Amino acid sequence: MKIGEIFLRNFLIIKKSGITPSCGLTVITGETGSGKSLFVTALKVLRGERVGRNIVGKWGEQAEISAEIVVEEGDVQLKEDIKLSGLTLDDPERFIVKRVIGGKNGCYIDGCPVPLATLQQILSDHVEIGSQFENRELFKKDYRIAVVDRIARNEGDLKKYKEVYRKIKEIEAQIEDLAAKDNPVRRDYLEYQINEISKTATYENEEKELEEKISYFENRSKIEEFSSEIVSIMDEVSSSLSKCALLSEKLSALTETESFAQRVKSLSIDAEDVARSSAVLNKSADFENEDINEIKNRHDNLFRVLMKHGLSTSEELIKKEYEMNEELYEINKVPQKIAELNSELEKLKKGASDIALKLREKRIPATKSLEDKILKYLKKFAMEGVKFSVETGVLEDFSESGLDLIEFKVNTIGTEEMYSVSSLSGGELSRLLLAMKLLDEESGKVLLFDEIDSNIGGETAKNAAAEMLVNSKKNQIMTVTHFPQTASAGQTHILVEKSTADSDVTAGIKVLSREERIKELARMMGDGASKDLLLTAEKMLGEQNDR
Repeated sequence: MKIGEIFLRNFLIIKKSGITPSCGLTVITGETGSGKSLFVTALKVLRGERVGRNIVGKWGEQAEISAEIVVEEGDVQLKEDIKLSGLTLDDPERFIVKRVIGGKNGCYIDGCPVPLATLQQILSDHVEIGSQFENRELFKKDYRIAVVDRIARNEGDLKKYKEVYRKIKEIEAQIEDLAAKDNPVRRDYLEYQINEISKTATYENEEKELEEKISYFENRSKIEEFSSEIVSIMDEVSSSLSKCALLSEKLSALTETESFAQRVKSLSIDAEDVARSSAVLNKSADFENEDINEIKNRHDNLFRVLMKHGLSTSEELIKKEYEMNEELYEINKVPQKIAELNSELEKLKKGASDIALKLREKRIPATKSLEDKILKYLKKFAMEGVKFSVETGVLEDFSESGLDLIEFKVNTIGTEEMYSVSSLSGGELSRLLLAMKLLDEESGKVLLFDEIDSNIGGETAKNAAAEMLVNSKKNQIMTVTHFPQTASAGQTHILVEKSTADSDVTAGIKVLSREERIKELARMMGDGASKDLLLTAEKMLGEQNDR
């Protein structure tokens, strides 16, 4: 993978600028405080790191950072990462990444909006940043073991192991979740409540039937009295309506008002119907022989259970019992489920252990190779006599990378005892991190070194630059530097210049010509106008061309 071009708009103190780094080694120089570190921020943004609005410049509400990503034939892992992301590129050999920060943030690939996680998935492992301030990577166990795995070429087995490890963590999470549900107190509570509700043996609308029965018994005498009186009255009304019907028939014969007779007849039928209905009310109900006390007790017990559960109807109580039974059923299944998952977990752990042992078998010899390679680099970087070792340990439980623990140990004082790399000075840590980055067996990466050669200087810086140049044949390298020895090794030289006009601070970026490079190298050595330093700078570039 290579970055073909980087475009910045309203980014920090850059109003608008396009940068085309070399496919090999690009060096970035400038006065202290000129803004060289913006390259670090730009690459962090492009590989999907989260950033705040403080990167937005003063020429608008949004900052824009975009880059052309060139996919090369050997970029197998990058192609796989693109495939896993679900993206379909119009051109599989190149695509444009763009991020907009400020206002409405956005992340785009070939103009299509994508989640930030997609950009991270595609580029985070292919764009690395090394810095004198980033040497804390050496203290990270994941980084140390990753270095060993790359030398051991453990990619295939490590991928298999991580898949099994992912399943192990998923099942462990399921077991933990189930264990939280396996609550004996809750089980006892549900069993008690279900038993109580079951004893009520209620049915739909029972509470309404009970209320109707109680109402009947409480009002029975009045019901009999009123219904008897209605029957008596309606008998009189029926008798009167019968007489009226005869008269209306006679009247109809004389006046031809047949409809009048029909109306009287209809009233007579209604009166008879009301009388019959009243007579029925006066008869005993179906539950006449039931005990009113038993009915009231049943009513009180049912409503006590309803109120206990915050319910209003027997239908709701039936539903509540069903739900409790469902929950109890699930709780009772928990031990069996946990047993089944534990059985599956044991099989997965056995598989993970087998793969972890394969990883270890390849890691052990790789640690020796790593030691030898690191020592060769450190000698080139003026750390003659230093001892460096890679020590392995065994973890009690599985980690994301297996059962191994990798520690880097050093000794710079000539004794036998080995110490943690934290005992190194800042300059020594920078040289060790640079060595780690340069010996990486992978290719097709973008590496940005941010003043990683600080505290080195002189011939050591020259050697470090030479190693970067060699590595740039398989990786695209950009390095921010204050050292002319490093700057002279670059195939492309970018200058960052800060300018102030009317209290307006801006930075300009440009690729230097050969003559401009000579002047910049002389400036870095102390005086850009010195003839002697200009000659020295020209000689440095000449030596670089000879290489």
